[in-house]
Amino acid sequence: MNLGSITTNLRLGLREIEKTIYNNLLKHSFWGNFDSGVIAIFLSFYLWDKTENMFTVAIAFTIPIIINTVIDYYFSDLSDRSSRVKLIIIGNIGSALFLSFYGLAKNIYLLYGFIFFKSLFAKLYQSSLEPYVREAIRENAYQDFLAKENLKISVGASVGGFALMFLYIYTESIPLVFIVSGLIELFSTIYLLRLENILVEKRKEKEEPLDLNRLKNITWLYTIKALAIALITNRMIIFLHEQYQVKIQDIGLIFFLVYGISNIVAARIYTLFKRIPLKIMFILSLLLQAILLAFFTQVEELKIIIAIWFSYELTSSVTEIYARDRINRSLFTGIGKRLSKFRISLALGSILGQLAVSQIWERIGVNESFCFSSIVLALLALMITFKKTGDHQL
Repeated sequence: MNLGSITTNLRLGLREIEKTIYNNLLKHSFWGNFDSGVIAIFLSFYLWDKTENMFTVAIAFTIPIIINTVIDYYFSDLSDRSSRVKLIIIGNIGSALFLSFYGLAKNIYLLYGFIFFKSLFAKLYQSSLEPYVREAIRENAYQDFLAKENLKISVGASVGGFALMFLYIYTESIPLVFIVSGLIELFSTIYLLRLENILVEKRKEKEEPLDLNRLKNITWLYTIKALAIALITNRMIIFLHEQYQVKIQDIGLIFFLVYGISNIVAARIYTLFKRIPLKIMFILSLLLQAILLAFFTQVEELKIIIAIWFSYELTSSVTEIYARDRINRSLFTGIGKRLSKFRISLALGSILGQLAVSQIWERIGVNESFCFSSIVLALLALMITFKKTGDHQL
């Protein structure tokens, strides 16, 4: 066998490994997100029923954000220096086990403890998985992967949402839902065990000033957006429950219609927007989301509220596919640590947003908390409009 044949066989073998990794990542996305559509709903209601205080709900969702801020960079640096696959598996197993432990918590403080450790392992998983995907998926296939990943996540979350809602309807036990959710997440580890550490060829050896500028601009944009939409899903579901007396299981159905279908649609139609500059896409998306949130609590017809929520998720999902692809194409070195800086900045924005939103909700009013989000998003859209930043810098 000559050298050319050996090289060809090696390339074919590498492509086969890449294909296997691609498919297993998508399968993991389905099972690993089986509970993602409803776990926030159950956790929100679980805490709300015990305390009827938005601040106690905010604490539960602030814990993982604090871990994002404090631990993220260390785990990302560890991921850059170690076997990413091994860390992904450890993180997923730990996260799944502590999610099941939610169902064993006898009081809120113990639940907060389990949330802390669940978030810690989830952070190890995320800090290793994101750069792994960047290194294992070819750049020309990344946008397609993101769309398919969104599709798998949405279908998994929708199917899982229905299954867990039916479990709750028949048992009326939120703790049991937590236990089953954790076991399903643990099952998703099977597909992670089939991954291999691999580095696909990149078109650059290191970032250029333009790449770094893109990361900086997208980071500050997402940080302010995180501040604006803090606790947005929690606020929406609690508002529907309190204002319209919508039952938990019915909110699960609404969440499927809104979150699941909107993401599935986004994964199907995102290519229709490929000629629109990302800067324009951000501006239109933020303005539309600002308008939708401003009207969310003003409309008295439940069907219209659901339509507004659907539109919000759809515009956000389409923009997210292009933004994540742009981030991907700007990273070449120290990928874990660079993504960590991005996430830490978002976490800081989200913490400030949660503090502000929970206080506005409790002290001023529910409507005002949505108005706050709407105003910040509108101002952000205006900032992008008048900022001297070309699309090539976003």
